[in-house]
Amino acid sequence: MKLTRPLAAVFSLLITASLHAAAPAPATQRASAFYPPQLLQRIRANADKDDWGRDIRKRAIDAAEPWRKMSDEQLWQLVFGATIPRSWHVFSNGHCPSCQKPVPMYDWKIAALKDPWKVRCPHCQELFPKNDFEKFYTSGLDEHGVFDPKKADRALLVNVDHPDAADPKRTFGVDDGEGFVEGDKRWRFIQTYLVYGQWKQRVEGGVKALATAYVLTGDKEYAHRAGVLLDRIADVYPTFDFKTQGILYENVRADGYVSVWHDATIETRELALSYDAVKDALAQDDALATFLAGKAKQYQPPLPKNSPADVIANIEQRILRDALANPQKIYSNFPQQQLTTAVIHTALGWPENRAAVLKMLEPVIEQSTAVDGTTGEKGLAGYSAYAAQRLGEFLGYYARMDDKFLAEMIQRHPRLPQMYRFFIDTWIAERYYPTSGDTHWFAGLHLDYAGLSLSKDHMIGSAGHSNALLTPSMYTFLWQLYQTTRDPAFAQVLYQQNDRKIDGLPFDLFQSDPAAMQRELKSVIDENGAELKLQSVNKQQWHLAVLRSGKGDDRRAVWLDYDSGGQHGHMDGMNLGLVARGLDLMPDFGYPPVQFGGWDSPRANWYKSAWSHNTVVVDGAEQAGGAGTTTMWAAGGASGANGVQAITASAPALNVGRKFERTVALIDVSEKDAYVLDIFRVAGGKNHRKFFLSHFGSATPDEKLAAALQPATDFVHPQMRNFRKAPGATPGWSVEWKIDDRYKLLKPDQAGVRLRYTDFTSGADAYLGEAWIVAGTYNDAGPDTWVPRVMTQRQNASGAADFSSTFVSLIEPFGPGESAIRTSRRLALEPASDANVALAVELRDGRSDLLISTDAAGTVTQPEQKLTTDARFAVLRRDANGKPLAITLCQGKTFTADGISLELTQPADFFHLRLDAAGSATVVAGDAKLIRTLTVNGQAAKLQTP
Repeated sequence: MKLTRPLAAVFSLLITASLHAAAPAPATQRASAFYPPQLLQRIRANADKDDWGRDIRKRAIDAAEPWRKMSDEQLWQLVFGATIPRSWHVFSNGHCPSCQKPVPMYDWKIAALKDPWKVRCPHCQELFPKNDFEKFYTSGLDEHGVFDPKKADRALLVNVDHPDAADPKRTFGVDDGEGFVEGDKRWRFIQTYLVYGQWKQRVEGGVKALATAYVLTGDKEYAHRAGVLLDRIADVYPTFDFKTQGILYENVRADGYVSVWHDATIETRELALSYDAVKDALAQDDALATFLAGKAKQYQPPLPKNSPADVIANIEQRILRDALANPQKIYSNFPQQQLTTAVIHTALGWPENRAAVLKMLEPVIEQSTAVDGTTGEKGLAGYSAYAAQRLGEFLGYYARMDDKFLAEMIQRHPRLPQMYRFFIDTWIAERYYPTSGDTHWFAGLHLDYAGLSLSKDHMIGSAGHSNALLTPSMYTFLWQLYQTTRDPAFAQVLYQQNDRKIDGLPFDLFQSDPAAMQRELKSVIDENGAELKLQSVNKQQWHLAVLRSGKGDDRRAVWLDYDSGGQHGHMDGMNLGLVARGLDLMPDFGYPPVQFGGWDSPRANWYKSAWSHNTVVVDGAEQAGGAGTTTMWAAGGASGANGVQAITASAPALNVGRKFERTVALIDVSEKDAYVLDIFRVAGGKNHRKFFLSHFGSATPDEKLAAALQPATDFVHPQMRNFRKAPGATPGWSVEWKIDDRYKLLKPDQAGVRLRYTDFTSGADAYLGEAWIVAGTYNDAGPDTWVPRVMTQRQNASGAADFSSTFVSLIEPFGPGESAIRTSRRLALEPASDANVALAVELRDGRSDLLISTDAAGTVTQPEQKLTTDARFAVLRRDANGKPLAITLCQGKTFTADGISLELTQPADFFHLRLDAAGSATVVAGDAKLIRTLTVNGQAAKLQTP
């Protein structure tokens, strides 16, 4: 196998051209921007004070030891050139060629310090490639110290365990830099090792480990060794171009340097930070310049190395300034590229360029907080939080070197705290986030606050990169947010994420007085408690509503995502989710399973499709991208044993301009129990399919439905199977899930969770089948998992031009024990319309609910219950004796039933009234001043103060 293009020749031309390049830019100041003397003094003193600090320093020293032991020559030889293509995966949807077991995506194991030039199968533990690639590589080094495959000794390309020419395994597992090929399959062992092993672990990882050890100890030997690596990286860095030299998912091309774009920007930033940390020592390191001058004489690098100033100029011009000149190579998810650019400018000119750097940050912070405090990107606990996490870490660097920095940023950008509040408001029971877009996995727990990367280990950096240069403590950052805003939620998250203790906080060697911070935090927790006290929220710019109620382990929430598409978004408009009983009981599928052939493979597209979500599909068509609006919001002040909260969102853009509207209500039965009313109104087309899916487990239809189900021959989908159909199912049919706690998330006394789905849709067929999912992350290969799924279908058999559907259902989580609902049925309303809905729900304790939802303004009557109202949504709760307990009106002003007559002066968006046996009433939600008349059995009701 040969290189597909003359990379070695290209590299040589680049080297030659660089020899005649313009003179390097003027040298910058030699003091560190991010580690000025006063910070170095503090961090080194704090490292002596307590066990945590001493442990960090020892770990930094231990981490740098492999490179400390190397000679300058060995360090210099670690750096490779751009003449071997790099790959992001060995085989993204592949297997081990030895044991044949699946090894997709990132599952190959690479320990470059222990097993250089090798990757390991996680199953059989075999190392690949089977040839001695290091010897082959060394045999091909050219006059610039860069590998040239034309010069390499191909006689070395043999399986070292089977070297005999007659051995059929002589070429098995052999890789010359282009991969091992067997039939139509290719394993890119060396190309992948170069990225994750030689580069990330031995080269860039060495730079960061050495710079970290220097910061913590002041030992210039660490800076010297970091300088050897940085200078040699600078020789070759501009020649790396992942777009022309790299591969991901076997054939995709994308920008970057050594790594693909999203990692290249982080690596470049961390090289800049590492350089900034050691540059004061490099400026005085004559021995380093002498060594590099000798290497320059031998290998003719682009720039001279006759003095420490030359070394610094080489690093700055060919790493830092080259990245500024080639922004496409550090392009990444917002705001990574912008933050890398700011770090480089800071390293080159702070504090003189402070004003310019702050000006550079203005549009970054504005864009980062533009949509309800976020970028608006989807993937709620993933890409949505990405900007917040990265910006928090970035601001932390500046906040610790400039005490006024964060307060100044918040004053300039008042939405900045809102960014970090967003990921508190959308966190459900501190256990789950709505899985909207590319984020998380099916039914997965999310115990970590998503807004920041909270780590006690400051040798872990951006996006989990190891050996990072003492990243700022996000515990400190949260505390600074609390101090600036006095919002106790920031302090509560800080406390919770430290296992509800103050010990060790804020895990920050740069903190001047940790004990004082701990004392004040304890005072905040003593006053406000540790549990977040969150209300229902509607993020109307982000198009996500969360209705929540309950306390402690009984907290529950239903969420509605009312837009579709967008960056890292799915076709999930009007998708519904439910968290209750400690579990995600209506889970979205999560991050697409790209391990089965990449982002646009059939299985990845299934996760992104409207077909996979708890929503409605019209005429089998995929949703268009677009956003809905909230047309009713009824939340706040009405939770508890008789609480009612509701939302209606409308998104005709998702249905070619036709009706596409969902009304969802969370109705409390007790402090422990609640159920959900779900009404989905759709118009147009010939076929409407509504999907419902719950957790892992078995789904059992009720007896009548079970008798009617027969194999479905009219519905086929590649990611769904085993559908049975009940044509024209009688409204009120139900399916009950017996939940399988597969991830073992529940306490022993929480076992036995069930969920009942009851459907009241008229003129519909009922289907019960299964949907395919990955039971784990996008890095898991299987086995295939199938979960029960319900489909309710209505078809335009008559060909009516105004075909429409109103899907009506109740969703009730319960257990262990019996359901709180004894019976439920749909009632008729006058004037008659299928789009107007009335449900009677009888609770097991004798109480009952009458639920009304109308499609348009106007007065409706339920004759059987003798109820009349003009509200778009109304709920009447009665006690076990049939007497009214509570009334809810949304977008209405009149209500009459059970001897009660209520009239408001104008329609109320949300009005919730509780009544007692004595005829008194308490307005729990809404404005009591709106009441024109309120009578009970003809007598004026007495209003109580809530």
